[in-house]
Amino acid sequence: MNKAMCSLNFMYSMERFATAIYQIQKGGFNNKSVTEKLTYAVDNERQHALKISNRIIELNNTPSRLSFLFQIAGSLLGYVSRCFSKTFALKTDLAIEKRAVKDYSYFLKTLELDDTTNMLIKSIIADEELHIRNWQDSIKLLKSKT
Repeated sequence: MNKAMCSLNFMYSMERFATAIYQIQKGGFNNKSVTEKLTYAVDNERQHALKISNRIIELNNTPSRLSFLFQIAGSLLGYVSRCFSKTFALKTDLAIEKRAVKDYSYFLKTLELDDTTNMLIKSIIADEELHIRNWQDSIKLLKSKT
């Protein structure tokens, strides 16, 4: 399997990881604004995973069968981060999204990807940057209420 396909499978697995984190975390918040942002993030990350999976299939490959392990790890991290504090959970989310933007940007710079895959990754980066702003705003909101 070439480097681009390995990277797409890694992206697919990481999107499932993020989906699981947000799904678990949203049950720990009673703030409507934050819960809505987490719900949006779950749906958005799920769409990312689906789009990447579909792209992998379009390129005549198979999405990683091990991605469920990332989903399990995401559930565990979502639960553990939620146990510490709401602010800690959101800071965890912020770190994950910043890392996602960094990884996706690196893939764009270093991999030879077709135009369709390039556009897909650029659209995902834009969504991840929105998540970063949402988590930053949510952290400020929680801090202002304390």
